[in-house]
Amino acid sequence: MKNEKNIALLVVNNTEGLYEGDLQYYFKLLFYASNIFKPYHNFRHMMHVLCTAYIGGKAMNYHKLFGKKGFRALLIAAMFHDYAHSGIMGNDEAEVTRSIVKMKKNLLENDMGLVEEISNLMLATQFPYVACTSSLGVDIIRDCDMSQVLSDVWMQQIIFGLAQEMNLTPFEILERQVNFVSSIKFNTPWAQETFGPYIKIRIDETKQVLAIVR
Repeated sequence: MKNEKNIALLVVNNTEGLYEGDLQYYFKLLFYASNIFKPYHNFRHMMHVLCTAYIGGKAMNYHKLFGKKGFRALLIAAMFHDYAHSGIMGNDEAEVTRSIVKMKKNLLENDMGLVEEISNLMLATQFPYVACTSSLGVDIIRDCDMSQVLSDVWMQQIIFGLAQEMNLTPFEILERQVNFVSSIKFNTPWAQETFGPYIKIRIDETKQVLAIVR
């Protein structure tokens, strides 16, 4: 899988023409988001979910199954899913609700017909998971949101970033990672194939890091 920094402009500019229009307006908004400097729920995380949603959606033929407008809705939801995150863990319902409100406030007029679909996809990222209208898009966005723990930046984003947002030490987060990563279950065949093999690798790496820093 290509690194997000290599595909971000491809996604935002819709170079491959897989969804309707482009996402330049929304990409610009990310630079003004209140959470871009947060330890974990930051610009890096929002772009990770966007780019993996594009890759996963393409692999699952989302644009063919649900049309270019449907794929656009998925990508907008990925961009906005943590748009207003406070950077403090503990009330994900409030975080997602606030992000949905911000999304609605900033949605282009041409995208207003997608507002319910986008809102449902954003709601799907609330953790622990809550009931929402089930769809392939829900499965994809949940897989993408979870996958950063298996990315190359996991130590910075999870061990240090998420620890700070959870008011834990990096060591405390490390100790929790083996059980957490072991419990991850991906929904789509794409995510199972793409990220599944890294679960054991991440568990082994976590144990090695723990052995060093103990």
